[in-house]
Amino acid sequence: MPANPAKKELTKEQLDKKKDVLSKVLKYGTSQERKQALFELLKFPKEHSKELHIQLAEMLKVEKDLGMKVVMLRTVSELGLSENKATIISLFEDPNEDVSKQAVSTAKKLKLTEAVSPLIEKLKKEDFAKNSNATTLYINALAELPGGKDASGFLETKFKEKFNHPDMRAQIALYFGTVGNTNADSILQEAAFDESQPITLRCYAINSLGKLKSASAKPKLFELLDSLKKTAGKLDAKKAQSLKIYTIGALVVMGDKEIFQELNEFARDDDAMVRLRAIEHMGNMKDPAALELLEYKKDRDPSPKVQKAAKKAIDQIQGKEIKEELAPDPNEAQEKDPLNEK
Repeated sequence: MPANPAKKELTKEQLDKKKDVLSKVLKYGTSQERKQALFELLKFPKEHSKELHIQLAEMLKVEKDLGMKVVMLRTVSELGLSENKATIISLFEDPNEDVSKQAVSTAKKLKLTEAVSPLIEKLKKEDFAKNSNATTLYINALAELPGGKDASGFLETKFKEKFNHPDMRAQIALYFGTVGNTNADSILQEAAFDESQPITLRCYAINSLGKLKSASAKPKLFELLDSLKKTAGKLDAKKAQSLKIYTIGALVVMGDKEIFQELNEFARDDDAMVRLRAIEHMGNMKDPAALELLEYKKDRDPSPKVQKAAKKAIDQIQGKEIKEELAPDPNEAQEKDPLNEK
């Protein structure tokens, strides 16, 4: 079949007419029509959208429909309209939880430095003894915002309070690694290598120690790997898998050359997920010494997912273009993260 012809550009007259229609729908349409108009606005040429962007900003200040307010915030986020920061930050205090959460997510995506102080104040009102999606959102937003490291002192205190919910302490552990808070090194190690601590907290602490390139944690991470080999079959399989994956990942991030031999070993692990992650790391390291093993895994591994990962790793090492995204960071929600599997 012939290729689709290039889409014909609209004339100025046609653009003005479409802009006028969108403006009126945003003013007078039903909720569904207005949401569709906002979707159309995302595709509208930016150089012709100034008046519509101004209209959107004004509507956001006075909108009463909660569902519309959420969609407006998402649209502002997608369009990158950071000039609306005052309105966005004011909506942190919206009585509707969906609106306030979306406002925080929008501020995070737009990298609004001005959002840091209000978010820290919101965080100080949270009960860290409870597992809370809102608290998690605030911590994650601060981790990504310029100046979000200002929350480190407060979050160090909350992390040290062991009566706080382990999932909240785990999120704080991730925060320390993202913002590069080296002051948290010792408390992260305390959590990472304490067998009595919950597995998610330990894994996320290990992840952050890797990001911080903690020299004092490195020998302990190798000791942990050795321990996991010796206790095979004694430790819960899911816990062992998670600890292996995160420990290997941390050592790779640290750039330790010794980890290559460990990767070879874990690429032969009975657990397909461990093999998968080891092979992904081999690809990211781009060491040609891995090619022979990867060729075998590409053709012979019992897991189709591992075979696919091996082919991708070979392409990375050989400098071929990779269309797919590389393995996601454990700091983000991911279906391949054993801690997120149900």
